[in-house]
Amino acid sequence: MLRLLKNKIKNTLFSLRAAYNARALKGCRKLGKGLNIRRPVYTHGLEHVEIGNNFKCGARLKIRAFGSWGDQKFNPAIRIGNNVNIESDCHIGAINEVVIEDDVLIASFVYISDHSHGRVSGEELSCPPIERPLHSKGPVRIGRNAWIGEKAVILPGVTIGEGAVIGASAVVTHDVPPHSVVAGNPAKVLREFVTTS
Repeated sequence: MLRLLKNKIKNTLFSLRAAYNARALKGCRKLGKGLNIRRPVYTHGLEHVEIGNNFKCGARLKIRAFGSWGDQKFNPAIRIGNNVNIESDCHIGAINEVVIEDDVLIASFVYISDHSHGRVSGEELSCPPIERPLHSKGPVRIGRNAWIGEKAVILPGVTIGEGAVIGASAVVTHDVPPHSVVAGNPAKVLREFVTTS
């Protein structure tokens, strides 16, 4: 009898925690099951965000999808697959598209964005950065089983291949081949692996 009561309490607590977690991301276009979220979570434009099952994140995650900026209009999308683990203090921003496929591990303080404030032209440099138009060089895609190291920066227009490893503090400005290790600023391929599967 005591065992049944303990299981019932455990299941009730699990259900309450799942409901509490889901509220942190209420408004997502799609939200999977089995969330494990440390609060606070800072969000903008969740109607443009899809998150798969078994998503886990540390505290102070920022997910920001901008449908508009000043007079500009966008159709952004942030798509996060199943079994994705994002540690604390990460920032994901989109005006175009950011896709994080299944089973990706992202360490703390990682910045992923498909856009920037302006195009770095002489005319735009004369106004404050916050007032510059947002510009995207293209979507960001992170392939399944990729591992993004601490304080890495993933810039617009980059595709990270399946199973790739991004070294700590790397600044990724170009596509990363599947099953490779990159590091540095700008990130360069240190090693590529041939898989047998």
